[in-house]
Amino acid sequence: FTVVQVDPATGEEEGDTFEEEYPLEDLEIATSDFMAKVPVPDFRKSWENVGNANEVLEKFALQFKRLEDAVVAVVDFLGMQPCDGTGSVKPNAGGKPHMLHMSGVFVSGQQVLARAQVAMQGENSSNVILKIAVRSDDGAVSRMVADCIR
Repeated sequence: FTVVQVDPATGEEEGDTFEEEYPLEDLEIATSDFMAKVPVPDFRKSWENVGNANEVLEKFALQFKRLEDAVVAVVDFLGMQPCDGTGSVKPNAGGKPHMLHMSGVFVSGQQVLARAQVAMQGENSSNVILKIAVRSDDGAVSRMVADCIR
């Protein structure tokens, strides 16, 4: 940018101008930054009401050693609100798959709902399999939210 000396009394430029640099820090913006964590009173009813016209289904392999860590990461990736107490794995789950229900409102105003099954792959594996379905009134929003998983 260019620095200009200005007389505060008159607002007139005075003196020479010179080029200046101002370093900026890196900034990462994710799709989850555009999601508000908005709970729904009845997830199952909301899920059925949205319907599957704009549903996106995906399957991912995630690198986590514990199911609990994977569930926390999925909630963080999507920036959504866990519903019906599904935000944490029950202590006595015994390696069974965990079902995660999440809701939110995208910046454009669309309600977004997601159902995710999180399961360990094999007995002593460090891989977690995530199967996720995302629904909203806009197929592009559903796709964008599903693509948040990394």
